Amino acid sequence: MRIAILTTALTGGGAEFVAGAWANWLADEGHDVRAILTDPRATIPEGVPFAVHRVAGGGSAATVRQVRAALRAEPVDAVVALQNFPNLVALAATRGLRPRPAVLVSERNITTREAEPQSRADLVKREIARRVYRHADTVVAISHPVAGELVGAYGVRPDQVVVVPNPAGRRAEVRTAASHRSDTISLDRTLHLLLPMRLVPQKRATRAVEAAALLRAEGLDVRVVCFGKGPLVDELTTFAADRDVPLDLPGWTADWVASAPENAITVLPSYREGFGNVLVESAMGGIPSVAVSNSYGAADAMVPTVTGELAFSGDPVDIADAIRRVRGLDAERTSAWARRFSSAHSGGVLLAAIERARRGGSSTAVPVLASAVGQFDNVGDTVLRRGYLDHLRTLGPLTVWVGDKSDDYLSGLGLQPGDTVVREAGQWRRTVSRRLLSGRGVYAFDTGETEVRRGFALRYLRLAPLLLVHRLRGGTAVLTGVGVREPHPWRHVIAAVLRLCRAVTWRDAASRRMMGLGEVTPDWAFALGADAATLRDAETPRPLLAISVRQGLSHAARERPDDRWVEAVRALADDLGLQPVVVAQIERDGDLARDLAARLDCEAVTWLDASHARQEQRLRETYRRSAAVLSDRLHAVVIAATEGAVPIALSTGPLDKTSRTLEGAGITGTSVARDLRDVDAAREIIRDGLARRDEIVGAVIAARVSLRALTAVIADRVRR
Repeated sequence: MRIAILTTALTGGGAEFVAGAWANWLADEGHDVRAILTDPRATIPEGVPFAVHRVAGGGSAATVRQVRAALRAEPVDAVVALQNFPNLVALAATRGLRPRPAVLVSERNITTREAEPQSRADLVKREIARRVYRHADTVVAISHPVAGELVGAYGVRPDQVVVVPNPAGRRAEVRTAASHRSDTISLDRTLHLLLPMRLVPQKRATRAVEAAALLRAEGLDVRVVCFGKGPLVDELTTFAADRDVPLDLPGWTADWVASAPENAITVLPSYREGFGNVLVESAMGGIPSVAVSNSYGAADAMVPTVTGELAFSGDPVDIADAIRRVRGLDAERTSAWARRFSSAHSGGVLLAAIERARRGGSSTAVPVLASAVGQFDNVGDTVLRRGYLDHLRTLGPLTVWVGDKSDDYLSGLGLQPGDTVVREAGQWRRTVSRRLLSGRGVYAFDTGETEVRRGFALRYLRLAPLLLVHRLRGGTAVLTGVGVREPHPWRHVIAAVLRLCRAVTWRDAASRRMMGLGEVTPDWAFALGADAATLRDAETPRPLLAISVRQGLSHAARERPDDRWVEAVRALADDLGLQPVVVAQIERDGDLARDLAARLDCEAVTWLDASHARQEQRLRETYRRSAAVLSDRLHAVVIAATEGAVPIALSTGPLDKTSRTLEGAGITGTSVARDLRDVDAAREIIRDGLARRDEIVGAVIAARVSLRALTAVIADRVRR
């Protein structure tokens, strides 16, 4: 997708930081990103993975003309603007533009100034915003209080507003992966109150100093450390000296958490905050915080009693009381909450908002029928279908056939409140007939593995008349990301029916050759997993070698690993300096996994219950700590690859689906013989794969780009 980020600059403030974080994440995910800077004096950072265009200046009207010219010269699919002036420029520059990109405006603060003086220019800009914000395709808010103000004060419709969590944790992600404070706060030793803020009236820094003075009067050794600068620095210095409060002024540093002393509490006494980035940064660094309960957005940036405490009011007495209540921060309880503010989660929510804006809202979306029926105990089946459904959902509201699948199975599909779930076969047949005969919307065949035998061919033949009417009336049918188990003469019948589809793709070249039509695109499971920055991280330790082996079944016999095979795996792990861990991708593999783990003297990650979501989470946590995964389970290697592990396929031959699906995503040369009889050859292939990790990670990222491009192609072919 082509995306323009419209902002004043990429450095210098909170909104500028967010603009850079979003642009970096979107570019890393394979989007064509361009930053347009409205400040002609803005510094352009070196080495950014996206293009930067800086306007020449000349006033507001000239800025609008220049931005409009830039968008005409290089059209984009969406414009994302941050803060009031860029928001107004975006709306003015795109007015009447053909083709017009989707426009998303974003407010980063509470704009009500209460008793603060406002310039005439500010008043004019705010009044214009009240008139034009409602014309944006989507309005992004940094927090729920900001969203409330946009609706109440700016007349924006509630269904236009999306709260996108700030990527406040971006600075801390690498640092906190290596270390995380978890010390209990002690009032019996020197206590440091941290003020990471610009020294302006809104922040009320002197309230923190006054609270420190109250605590010192009780005999506590309290000191204030201010990571900030601004017009009130001299006032703060004098105020602290008059009250005999030790004050350290190291000035602003981007990574102030790393510079903070021990036994510290972050204090944010502001009376108005759109969000409070420093509260999240503090929590992710293991430092508890205190904020004021009536400061609007601060409550979105902390969890009271977990990451810190809310003072009853901004009175220094109440702030001091909140400081006394702080006892530390539980890193384990904080980590899941903090992921909400990671660059990956924030960028993902923003991308969903962009896609919704491009659709023009639900009023112009088309209905999508999709089947999502896989094996009841196979995490891979729900993962690949979740990736599929997530992309289909960008086209319009989903109606999903799940049949008799349990809620535990559905937990892995990531179904959303707006999705319609169909379990009864008769209802599904009626829905399919009605929709296909209407000629509107998308019919999406199930994805994953299929067979091309007689029974399957007859199903396609029964559907063919409906597909023909659907296509003649402007509808769209698609079959994507499917793998064919083995060739059979009935495949020609199925291929003939599939020619009624507007898009046909296979997850490997062998399937494409068998069926004789369509293209090759990656398996849909590649759409999920860690973000590009995490995948590229080569510093985080990966001490494990994950092993997942298919349990032989009556209809699909597999030789059970013997003692020689187990010794070969142990030798490989030892030679590579890795600790083996056995995982069960499918619940039925559990007994074999436990047996292998006992023989290898290592941990087994098996199913604790029937929940797909819980087992997937446990598997992903294991894969994130694994240098490589050794498996004959297709989606064990795919999911592991999406978490940064090198996928090594235990292959049974040239048509092995694990090897050919990896190759369909551009991952080659990572297959070894399943019997591991040639340990030396297997060792060299694994070492070569580990040495090519950057290349393999690049293939995973490119696979996601391919899947988004496929979705865009489908969207372009939909007749609305």
